[in-house]
Amino acid sequence: MGNVLSVAIIVVAIFAAYALKKFYDRPYIVNFALTAMLALIVIRTLMLQPITGLGYAAIIICTVASIFQAVLGVKSYKSSGQVQA
Repeated sequence: MGNVLSVAIIVVAIFAAYALKKFYDRPYIVNFALTAMLALIVIRTLMLQPITGLGYAAIIICTVASIFQAVLGVKSYKSSGQVQA
């Protein structure tokens, strides 16, 4: 399971980098890709058996950053719909 999550993190990170170049006019795609990547990092960190202080810090920071990215993605999505209308 850990290897699958590690590969999924890499795949989502590559997609986020690709989306940054390809979907420049739709930043919400990048925001949601980063949200997914950060959520996967949190899940992967929770799977570590002895969670150290650095692990707890990573969980907290990635959770907060994931929430911010999700909020930015929703705002970008809503504003892109208003511009095109």
